[in-house]
Amino acid sequence: MLVIKLVRFGKKNLPSFRVAVTEGSKVVELLGFCYPHPGAFKFVVSKERLEHWLKLGAQPTAAVEKLVKGKYEFKKYVPKKPESREAAAPAAAAPAVAPAAEAPAEAPTPEEPPAESGKPAEAPTTEGVGVPTEASGEETNA
Repeated sequence: MLVIKLVRFGKKNLPSFRVAVTEGSKVVELLGFCYPHPGAFKFVVSKERLEHWLKLGAQPTAAVEKLVKGKYEFKKYVPKKPESREAAAPAAAAPAVAPAAEAPAEAPTPEEPPAESGKPAEAPTTEGVGVPTEASGEETNA
């Protein structure tokens, strides 16, 4: 069945359309184009070719009919926002990562020695390292 419809092309978030005669998914002929943006709306179609395809039995879509009749009204898509944060909170509380893929437990920092069972943590020693003395300002090697 022949259908006269809008075929989308153009940039992401800035669509443009071609008015095409199609048979299934195959484009038979391009009849015009539509740039449906506020302030720069443009619709161009070959009236002769449109009438020719209509006489051959091509069926226009509702969008093409409105454009040809001049009754098309562009409405910019505005996504709906959540009504309140309370409604969105349960969805955000759900784990985003599967339990098997959780990060490993935190390792002790390099400044803290690992805690041994039953023994208190010892302070780091400076044995064998040159440490300046307070009185002379010289280094001593113990």
